[in-house]
Amino acid sequence: MSTSLQSDLEQLLEFQARAPRLLVLTGAGISADSGIPTYRDADGTWLRVAPITHQEFLRDPARRRRYWGRSTVGWPGVRDARPNDAHRALARLERAGA
Repeated sequence: MSTSLQSDLEQLLEFQARAPRLLVLTGAGISADSGIPTYRDADGTWLRVAPITHQEFLRDPARRRRYWGRSTVGWPGVRDARPNDAHRALARLERAGA
C-alpha cells in the first residue's frame, strides 16, 4: 500500500473512531459499476435530458406520466443490478458499527 493511501486510510479510521454515527452521502455514480446508468458525464454535463424536478412532478400530470413511463422502461436494469465493490465496502462499514 502506498504511503499516501496508508495515510488516507489512517485518517479515515481516526475520523470514524471519533464519530459516534457516520452518514455516507454518495452520488448516483456509485452504482455505475453495477450497470445503473448515471445522469452526467465525468465533467458534470447531462448525458440525456435533465431529470424531472420535484416541482415539475407535482405540477404537471403529463410530466408525471412520462416519468412513470420511463421508470417502467428503466426498471429492469435497476432490478437486475447487483452490488458492486463500493456498495460492499459501505455494507462492511455498517456491519463494523460505523
